[in-house]
Amino acid sequence: MMEPIGYLLWGIGFGIALSAPVGPINIIVLRRALFGKAADGFLIGLGGAFGDAFYAALAAFGLNAIFDMIEEYEMPLKIVGGIIMLIFAYRIWNSHPHIDRTPKQGGVKRGMFGSLVLTLTNPGVFLGFVGLYTLAGLGSLGTGAHWWLNMNAIMLTVGVFSGAAIWWATLVILARKFREKINDKLLEVINHVSAAVIGLFALITLGSVFLSALIK
Repeated sequence: MMEPIGYLLWGIGFGIALSAPVGPINIIVLRRALFGKAADGFLIGLGGAFGDAFYAALAAFGLNAIFDMIEEYEMPLKIVGGIIMLIFAYRIWNSHPHIDRTPKQGGVKRGMFGSLVLTLTNPGVFLGFVGLYTLAGLGSLGTGAHWWLNMNAIMLTVGVFSGAAIWWATLVILARKFREKINDKLLEVINHVSAAVIGLFALITLGSVFLSALIK
C-alpha cells in the first residue's frame, strides 16, 4: 500500500516542479488573479494541469511498456535524462517573464482550453516528465497484460495533476495577497529557484552515474 502512496507523492512533487517555472500559462493565471477573479485564474491553471496529467500518464505508461529496455540501459538513460533536465533548467534560468498590467479578459472556458492547448503543444513537458521519472528511478512501474490498471502509474499521474493544481491554487492565493509586490523581477526569482532545484537534481543524478562508473 505504501508504494502507490510513494508514487503519489513523487507525482505531486513533479507536478509542482514542472508547473512552477514561469511561462505563458503562469503569466495568464497571474494576470487573471491580479486583475480579475481569483477563481477564474485557478480554473485556467487547471487547464494546464489536465495537459500535465496527460503527458504524465503518457510518460508513465510508456516507461511501463519499455521497462525491460530501461532496466538494461539504466545508466545511459539517466545520463540522457540528466542532460535533458540541465537543458530545461538552463532555459528556465535564462527566460525573462513579463507581466502586462493591462491584460485582455476572456472567458474562463476559453482560458482553460487555451492553457490546455499550450501545454499539449509543448513537447518539453513530456520530455520533462520522462527526464524526471528516469532521474528518480521510477521506470519500474510494473509489467503485465493489464498495464492500464497499474496502480503505481495511475497514482503517479493523479499526483502530477494534484501537484499542478496545488501550484495554481498557491499562485492565485499569493497573487491576491501580494498583488502590489508582484513584478517581473519576482517572476525571474521564481524561475531561478525552479531552475536551481531541477538543475541540482540533474547534477546529483549525473554525479551518481559517474561514481558508479568509477566504482565498477
